[in-house]
Amino acid sequence: MTVVVSRPVVRTAPYWVSTEEIAGDLRGRHPAHPKLALWLRMLGHTGVRTRPWVAPLAETGERTGVGDRSRAAYEGARPLAVDAARESLRGAGLAPGDVDCLVTTHTTSWTVPGMDVDLIRLLGLRPDVSRVGFATVACAGGAHALVQAARFVRAHPGSRVLVVAAEALSTLYHPRTLTLQTVLYGGLFGDAGGAAVVSEAGAGAEAGPLEVAGTWEFVLPDSQDAYWGVIEEAGLFFDSGPDAKKAAGRVLPHLATWLDGRPVDWAAVHPGGPGIIRGTLDGLGLDPETGGTHSLASLARGNLGGVALLDVLARTVDAGIPGGDGVAVAFGPGFTTTALRLRAVAGAAAPAAAQAP
Repeated sequence: MTVVVSRPVVRTAPYWVSTEEIAGDLRGRHPAHPKLALWLRMLGHTGVRTRPWVAPLAETGERTGVGDRSRAAYEGARPLAVDAARESLRGAGLAPGDVDCLVTTHTTSWTVPGMDVDLIRLLGLRPDVSRVGFATVACAGGAHALVQAARFVRAHPGSRVLVVAAEALSTLYHPRTLTLQTVLYGGLFGDAGGAAVVSEAGAGAEAGPLEVAGTWEFVLPDSQDAYWGVIEEAGLFFDSGPDAKKAAGRVLPHLATWLDGRPVDWAAVHPGGPGIIRGTLDGLGLDPETGGTHSLASLARGNLGGVALLDVLARTVDAGIPGGDGVAVAFGPGFTTTALRLRAVAGAAAPAAAQAP
Protein backbone atom coordinates (compact mmCIF):
# COMPACT_ATOMS: atom_id res chain seq x y z
CA MET A 1 0.00 0.00 0.00
CA THR A 2 1.18 3.50 -0.85
CA VAL A 3 0.13 6.13 1.71
CA VAL A 4 0.26 9.71 0.48
CA VAL A 5 -0.03 13.15 2.07
CA SER A 6 -1.47 16.20 0.36
CA ARG A 7 0.36 19.50 0.33
CA PRO A 8 -0.39 20.95 3.77
CA VAL A 9 -2.47 24.10 3.91
CA VAL A 10 -1.50 26.70 6.51
CA ARG A 11 -3.57 29.67 7.63
CA THR A 12 -1.86 32.24 9.84
CA ALA A 13 -3.57 34.56 12.32
CA PRO A 14 -4.39 38.08 11.08
CA TYR A 15 -2.29 40.30 13.38
CA TRP A 16 1.46 40.44 12.73
CA VAL A 17 3.54 41.46 15.74
CA SER A 18 7.23 42.25 15.30
CA THR A 19 10.00 41.47 17.76
CA GLU A 20 10.63 45.21 18.02
CA GLU A 21 7.02 45.80 19.07
CA ILE A 22 7.25 43.15 21.78
CA ALA A 23 10.53 44.60 23.02
CA GLY A 24 8.98 48.08 23.15
CA ASP A 25 5.98 46.83 25.11
CA LEU A 26 8.15 45.07 27.68
CA ARG A 27 10.51 48.04 28.05
CA GLY A 28 7.53 50.31 28.63
CA ARG A 29 6.16 48.06 31.34
CA HIS A 30 9.50 47.29 33.04
CA PRO A 31 11.86 50.22 32.32
CA ALA A 32 14.22 49.49 35.21
CA HIS A 33 14.40 45.69 35.09
CA PRO A 34 18.11 44.77 35.33
CA LYS A 35 17.96 41.69 33.05
CA LEU A 36 15.43 42.73 30.44
CA ALA A 37 18.00 44.02 27.95
CA LEU A 38 19.85 40.69 28.06
CA TRP A 39 16.66 38.67 27.69
CA LEU A 40 15.54 40.76 24.72
CA ARG A 41 18.92 40.17 23.02
CA MET A 42 18.35 36.45 23.53
CA LEU A 43 14.88 36.77 21.98
CA GLY A 44 16.47 38.51 19.01
CA HIS A 45 18.78 35.53 18.51
CA THR A 46 15.86 33.11 18.06
CA GLY A 47 15.56 34.04 14.39
CA VAL A 48 11.95 35.22 14.74
CA ARG A 49 11.39 38.63 13.14
CA THR A 50 7.59 38.72 13.28
CA ARG A 51 4.80 36.38 14.30
CA PRO A 52 1.04 36.09 13.57
CA TRP A 53 -1.27 36.49 16.57
CA VAL A 54 -5.03 36.11 16.83
CA ALA A 55 -5.33 39.52 18.53
CA PRO A 56 -3.29 42.75 18.57
CA LEU A 57 -0.34 43.05 20.95
CA ALA A 58 -2.10 45.42 23.36
CA GLU A 59 -5.19 43.22 23.62
CA THR A 60 -3.13 40.06 24.08
CA GLY A 61 -1.03 41.60 26.82
CA GLU A 62 -4.03 42.84 28.79
CA ARG A 63 -5.77 39.47 29.03
CA THR A 64 -5.75 38.11 32.56
CA GLY A 65 -6.75 34.78 34.07
CA VAL A 66 -6.66 31.28 32.73
CA GLY A 67 -10.36 31.32 31.80
CA ASP A 68 -10.18 34.47 29.67
CA ARG A 69 -6.93 33.42 28.01
CA SER A 70 -8.09 29.86 27.34
CA ARG A 71 -11.35 31.00 25.73
CA ALA A 72 -9.52 33.55 23.59
CA ALA A 73 -6.97 30.97 22.46
CA TYR A 74 -9.61 28.49 21.39
CA GLU A 75 -11.86 31.04 19.73
CA GLY A 76 -8.84 32.42 17.86
CA ALA A 77 -7.49 29.04 16.76
CA ARG A 78 -10.80 27.50 15.68
CA PRO A 79 -11.46 29.60 12.54
CA LEU A 80 -7.88 29.05 11.40
CA ALA A 81 -8.44 25.29 11.73
CA VAL A 82 -11.72 25.47 9.82
CA ASP A 83 -10.27 27.53 6.96
CA ALA A 84 -7.23 25.28 6.59
CA ALA A 85 -9.35 22.12 6.73
CA ARG A 86 -11.83 23.32 4.12
CA GLU A 87 -9.06 24.33 1.74
CA SER A 88 -7.28 21.02 2.29
CA LEU A 89 -10.43 19.05 1.42
CA ARG A 90 -11.02 21.21 -1.64
CA GLY A 91 -7.45 20.69 -2.82
CA ALA A 92 -7.78 16.94 -2.40
CA GLY A 93 -11.06 16.87 -4.31
CA LEU A 94 -12.98 15.55 -1.31
CA ALA A 95 -16.37 16.43 0.13
CA PRO A 96 -16.77 16.50 3.93
CA GLY A 97 -18.69 13.22 3.77
CA ASP A 98 -15.69 11.50 2.15
CA VAL A 99 -13.60 11.80 5.32
CA ASP A 100 -13.34 8.55 7.29
CA CYS A 101 -11.16 9.77 10.15
CA LEU A 102 -10.33 13.13 11.70
CA VAL A 103 -7.06 13.64 13.59
CA THR A 104 -6.65 16.92 15.47
CA THR A 105 -3.98 18.49 17.64
CA HIS A 106 -4.55 21.58 19.80
CA THR A 107 -2.68 22.32 23.03
CA THR A 108 -3.12 26.01 23.81
CA SER A 109 -6.52 25.92 25.49
CA TRP A 110 -8.48 23.62 27.78
CA THR A 111 -11.69 22.87 25.88
CA VAL A 112 -14.27 20.14 26.39
CA PRO A 113 -15.56 18.85 24.07
CA GLY A 114 -12.38 19.17 22.04
CA MET A 115 -11.64 20.61 18.64
CA ASP A 116 -12.26 17.24 16.98
CA VAL A 117 -15.93 17.31 18.02
CA ASP A 118 -16.31 20.98 17.09
CA LEU A 119 -14.88 20.44 13.60
CA ILE A 120 -17.36 17.67 12.79
CA ARG A 121 -20.13 20.24 13.11
CA LEU A 122 -18.32 23.14 11.49
CA LEU A 123 -16.99 21.16 8.53
CA GLY A 124 -20.08 19.03 8.03
CA LEU A 125 -18.25 15.73 8.51
CA ARG A 126 -20.19 12.51 8.98
CA PRO A 127 -21.34 11.95 12.58
CA ASP A 128 -19.80 8.47 12.55
CA VAL A 129 -16.35 9.65 11.44
CA SER A 130 -13.52 8.18 13.50
CA ARG A 131 -11.79 10.72 15.73
CA VAL A 132 -8.33 11.00 17.25
CA GLY A 133 -7.87 14.17 19.29
CA PHE A 134 -4.53 15.23 20.81
CA ALA A 135 -4.38 17.93 23.46
CA THR A 136 -0.85 17.73 24.93
CA VAL A 137 1.52 16.99 22.04
CA ALA A 138 2.31 20.69 21.45
CA CYS A 139 5.12 21.34 18.95
CA ALA A 140 5.23 17.73 17.76
CA GLY A 141 1.49 17.81 17.06
CA GLY A 142 1.51 18.15 13.27
CA ALA A 143 4.00 15.33 12.80
CA HIS A 144 2.27 13.18 15.41
CA ALA A 145 -1.09 13.65 13.68
CA LEU A 146 0.38 12.68 10.30
CA VAL A 147 1.86 9.52 11.81
CA GLN A 148 -1.46 8.46 13.35
CA ALA A 149 -3.27 9.25 10.09
CA ALA A 150 -0.84 7.12 8.08
CA ARG A 151 -1.31 4.24 10.50
CA PHE A 152 -5.09 4.54 10.24
CA VAL A 153 -4.91 4.37 6.46
CA ARG A 154 -2.72 1.27 6.57
CA ALA A 155 -5.16 -0.38 8.98
CA HIS A 156 -8.19 0.68 6.90
CA PRO A 157 -7.34 0.43 3.18
CA GLY A 158 -9.10 2.97 1.01
CA SER A 159 -9.77 5.39 3.88
CA ARG A 160 -9.26 9.16 3.79
CA VAL A 161 -7.98 10.96 6.91
CA LEU A 162 -8.15 14.69 7.54
CA VAL A 163 -5.36 16.03 9.76
CA VAL A 164 -5.95 19.41 11.44
CA ALA A 165 -3.60 21.32 13.75
CA ALA A 166 -4.36 24.68 15.35
CA GLU A 167 -2.61 26.71 18.01
CA ALA A 168 -2.90 30.19 19.51
CA LEU A 169 0.47 30.30 21.23
CA SER A 170 0.23 34.06 21.75
CA THR A 171 -1.52 33.04 24.98
CA LEU A 172 2.01 32.50 26.32
CA TYR A 173 2.70 36.26 26.22
CA HIS A 174 2.58 37.40 29.87
CA PRO A 175 4.06 40.90 29.97
CA ARG A 176 3.18 41.39 33.64
CA THR A 177 5.19 38.33 34.73
CA LEU A 178 8.75 38.97 33.66
CA THR A 179 11.16 36.02 33.61
CA LEU A 180 13.57 34.71 31.03
CA GLN A 181 11.00 32.07 30.02
CA THR A 182 8.10 34.50 29.63
CA VAL A 183 10.22 36.78 27.44
CA LEU A 184 11.58 33.99 25.22
CA TYR A 185 8.46 31.86 24.90
CA GLY A 186 6.13 34.84 24.84
CA GLY A 187 7.94 36.11 21.77
CA LEU A 188 9.02 32.89 20.06
CA PHE A 189 5.63 31.57 18.98
CA GLY A 190 2.93 32.44 16.46
CA ASP A 191 -0.69 31.44 15.88
CA ALA A 192 -1.89 29.35 12.94
CA GLY A 193 -4.01 26.48 11.69
CA GLY A 194 -2.89 23.78 9.30
CA ALA A 195 -4.41 20.77 7.58
CA ALA A 196 -3.58 17.93 5.21
CA VAL A 197 -5.28 14.85 3.79
CA VAL A 198 -3.66 11.44 4.23
CA SER A 199 -4.97 8.61 2.06
CA GLU A 200 -4.13 5.50 0.12
CA ALA A 201 -2.95 6.38 -3.37
CA GLY A 202 -5.87 5.95 -5.73
CA ALA A 203 -8.47 5.95 -2.95
CA GLY A 204 -10.55 8.73 -4.43
CA ALA A 205 -8.52 11.72 -3.25
CA GLU A 206 -6.31 13.76 -5.56
CA ALA A 207 -2.84 12.24 -5.47
CA GLY A 208 -0.80 13.82 -2.70
CA PRO A 209 2.78 14.81 -3.55
CA LEU A 210 4.37 13.06 -0.55
CA GLU A 211 4.59 9.32 0.07
CA VAL A 212 4.94 8.07 3.65
CA ALA A 213 7.58 5.34 3.69
CA GLY A 214 7.88 4.94 7.46
CA THR A 215 6.99 6.47 10.83
CA TRP A 216 8.64 6.74 14.23
CA GLU A 217 7.73 7.93 17.73
CA PHE A 218 10.16 8.29 20.60
CA VAL A 219 10.14 9.50 24.20
CA LEU A 220 13.64 10.39 25.36
CA PRO A 221 14.33 8.66 28.70
CA ASP A 222 14.79 10.91 31.73
CA SER A 223 13.91 14.05 29.79
CA GLN A 224 10.88 15.28 31.71
CA ASP A 225 12.84 18.33 32.90
CA ALA A 226 13.61 19.61 29.41
CA TYR A 227 10.36 21.36 28.39
CA TRP A 228 6.90 21.48 29.98
CA GLY A 229 3.74 23.52 30.25
CA VAL A 230 2.12 24.80 33.42
CA ILE A 231 -1.42 26.07 34.00
CA GLU A 232 -1.57 28.78 36.66
CA GLU A 233 -4.20 31.31 37.66
CA ALA A 234 -2.76 33.82 35.20
CA GLY A 235 -2.95 31.38 32.29
CA LEU A 236 -0.80 28.86 30.42
CA PHE A 237 2.98 29.14 30.78
CA PHE A 238 5.76 27.27 28.97
CA ASP A 239 8.98 26.49 30.79
CA SER A 240 12.27 24.70 30.28
CA GLY A 241 15.24 23.50 32.26
CA PRO A 242 18.99 23.07 31.76
CA ASP A 243 18.42 19.86 29.77
CA ALA A 244 16.48 21.71 27.06
CA LYS A 245 19.46 22.64 24.90
CA LYS A 246 20.78 19.07 24.89
CA ALA A 247 17.53 17.15 24.40
CA ALA A 248 17.31 17.25 20.60
CA GLY A 249 20.95 16.23 20.29
CA ARG A 250 20.38 13.29 22.63
CA VAL A 251 17.62 12.05 20.32
CA LEU A 252 19.79 11.95 17.20
CA PRO A 253 21.53 8.60 17.89
CA HIS A 254 18.11 6.99 18.38
CA LEU A 255 16.85 8.60 15.17
CA ALA A 256 19.86 7.16 13.36
CA THR A 257 19.08 3.71 14.79
CA TRP A 258 15.54 3.93 13.39
CA LEU A 259 16.86 5.00 9.99
CA ASP A 260 19.15 1.93 10.08
CA GLY A 261 21.52 3.20 7.41
CA ARG A 262 18.79 4.29 4.99
CA PRO A 263 19.89 7.30 2.96
CA VAL A 264 18.55 10.73 3.88
CA ASP A 265 18.70 13.15 0.97
CA TRP A 266 16.64 15.99 2.46
CA ALA A 267 14.83 16.89 5.67
CA ALA A 268 11.96 18.98 6.97
CA VAL A 269 12.85 19.92 10.54
CA HIS A 270 10.55 21.47 13.11
CA PRO A 271 11.63 25.12 13.41
CA GLY A 272 12.12 25.17 17.16
CA GLY A 273 15.14 27.44 16.84
CA PRO A 274 18.28 27.86 14.72
CA GLY A 275 20.28 25.51 16.93
CA ILE A 276 17.68 22.74 16.75
CA ILE A 277 17.41 23.06 12.97
CA ARG A 278 21.15 23.06 12.30
CA GLY A 279 21.94 20.41 14.89
CA THR A 280 19.32 18.02 13.51
CA LEU A 281 20.47 18.51 9.93
CA ASP A 282 24.07 17.94 10.94
CA GLY A 283 23.07 14.77 12.79
CA LEU A 284 21.32 13.53 9.64
CA GLY A 285 24.46 14.14 7.58
CA LEU A 286 22.97 17.09 5.70
CA ASP A 287 24.44 20.53 5.12
CA PRO A 288 22.98 22.80 7.83
CA GLU A 289 23.53 25.87 5.66
CA THR A 290 21.51 24.67 2.66
CA GLY A 291 19.24 22.00 4.13
CA GLY A 292 17.50 24.28 6.61
CA THR A 293 16.23 26.92 4.19
CA HIS A 294 12.52 26.13 4.58
CA SER A 295 12.72 25.58 8.35
CA LEU A 296 14.55 28.88 8.91
CA ALA A 297 12.10 30.73 6.64
CA SER A 298 9.20 29.31 8.65
CA LEU A 299 10.89 30.22 11.95
CA ALA A 300 11.35 33.84 10.85
CA ARG A 301 7.54 34.12 11.05
CA GLY A 302 7.38 32.54 14.50
CA ASN A 303 7.39 28.98 15.75
CA LEU A 304 3.84 27.85 14.93
CA GLY A 305 3.88 24.97 17.41
CA GLY A 306 2.00 21.92 16.15
CA VAL A 307 1.39 23.66 12.82
CA ALA A 308 5.08 24.43 12.25
CA LEU A 309 6.13 21.18 10.56
CA LEU A 310 3.10 21.38 8.25
CA ASP A 311 4.32 24.84 7.25
CA VAL A 312 7.82 23.52 6.52
CA LEU A 313 6.38 20.66 4.44
CA ALA A 314 4.20 23.09 2.47
CA ARG A 315 7.27 25.19 1.70
CA THR A 316 9.17 22.06 0.67
CA VAL A 317 6.42 21.04 -1.75
CA ASP A 318 6.12 24.55 -3.19
CA ALA A 319 9.86 24.73 -3.83
CA GLY A 320 9.89 21.30 -5.47
CA ILE A 321 10.42 18.18 -3.38
CA PRO A 322 14.06 17.12 -3.64
CA GLY A 323 14.85 13.75 -5.14
CA GLY A 324 15.50 10.76 -2.96
CA ASP A 325 14.28 9.99 0.54
CA GLY A 326 13.59 12.66 3.13
CA VAL A 327 12.86 12.82 6.84
CA ALA A 328 10.31 15.07 8.54
CA VAL A 329 11.04 15.39 12.25
CA ALA A 330 9.40 17.36 15.05
CA PHE A 331 10.19 17.70 18.74
CA GLY A 332 7.83 18.34 21.64
CA PRO A 333 7.68 18.50 25.44
CA GLY A 334 8.32 15.22 27.11
CA PHE A 335 10.94 15.19 25.50
CA THR A 336 9.21 13.60 22.51
CA THR A 337 10.15 13.15 18.87
CA THR A 338 8.00 12.15 15.93
CA ALA A 339 9.38 11.48 12.47
CA LEU A 340 8.27 10.31 9.03
CA ARG A 341 10.29 9.02 6.11
CA LEU A 342 8.96 10.74 3.01
CA ARG A 343 9.61 10.79 -0.72
CA ALA A 344 8.08 12.54 -3.68
CA VAL A 345 5.24 10.71 -5.43
CA ALA A 346 6.26 10.21 -9.03
CA GLY A 347 4.26 12.44 -11.34
CA ALA A 348 2.05 13.87 -8.61
CA ALA A 349 1.35 17.59 -8.64
CA ALA A 350 0.64 19.52 -5.47
CA PRO A 351 -2.98 20.69 -5.18
CA ALA A 352 -3.45 24.37 -5.93
CA ALA A 353 -3.50 26.03 -2.51
CA ALA A 354 -2.06 29.44 -1.81
CA GLN A 355 0.49 29.75 0.96
CA ALA A 356 -0.59 32.11 3.70
CA PRO A 357 1.37 35.38 3.73
